[in-house]
Parts: sequence; C-alpha cells; structure tokens
Amino acid sequence: MAEPELKPKPDSKPDSESEPKPDSESEPKPDVDPPNNVRFDMNDGKRIFMCRLCRNHLATWENCSHYISGGKQPGYLCYPVVNVKTDHVSSVWFLYKFPVVNVRCNRCDTHLGEKFFALSSPYFEQMHGSILLHPDELVYWDGSPLQPAPTQTGTAF
Repeated sequence: MAEPELKPKPDSKPDSESEPKPDSESEPKPDVDPPNNVRFDMNDGKRIFMCRLCRNHLATWENCSHYISGGKQPGYLCYPVVNVKTDHVSSVWFLYKFPVVNVRCNRCDTHLGEKFFALSSPYFEQMHGSILLHPDELVYWDGSPLQPAPTQTGTAF
C-alpha cells in the first residue's frame, strides 16, 4: 500500500517560501489562555490568588487552609488549585521531609510552588494533593487593586 501524500493547504505557502521561524526562546508567548483555563468571578465577595507574571487565576482564599511560615519555602497550602501543571513524578524532591514535585503556571511556566503526594500517614491526609503556593510568585485580588500576596501569619484564615 502506498504512503499517503501530504499536500500543503491551498492557501498556505510552501516551506521554501515561508518566512524563517525564530528560535523557540525568542518566540513571544501567546496572549491567549490555554484551553480550559478556569477564571474566577471577580466580584466583591471573592478573594483570588493569581500568577504574579501573567495574572492567571490559581486559587481562591477559601481554598487555602494554612499559611506555612518559617523554613526555606513559606507559602499557602491550597486545594484545589487551577491552571497549573506539575513536573513529572521522576523529578520528585523533599520539602519538610515530604515528597513533592514542582508546580508551574500553565500559561507562563513560572514556578509557583510544590505539590505534596504519596503521603501515607492519616495525619498528613490534608496535605496529600495540596499545593504549597509561594507568596512571592503571587498577586492577590480582593476587590481592590492587585497587591502582593500577604505573607503575615496574622492574616486570618
């Protein structure tokens, strides 16, 4: 059986006439959201954490249970978190003696925090699947202009 022949679309230029493609590093990022991105309603009742670089919505204040201070990686323990992707499980490392993988924004690929997984003790059930979002990579919206994410432990949950 013969191989199917691939033909260019009638309105497209052949490869020899097309403009050279720039390096992938210099290509601008698209200004559109990836498919199926979640956007929270931005009304006076919502408090939202967003990516500091691209303003992608990540979590609501209500989805964050604790602020972990101290240590080398402080942050908000949140579940669920939307519009993120995780590194492959083979890249696991340990944070506070628990296995984690890096979490990145699915729009701009900024490192946002870590996802806890494979926690066997029932004591840590709340942490399993939760994501630790670093406040220095977030902005916070509460109905007023965007501001840096709060980092004080006195902030009420």
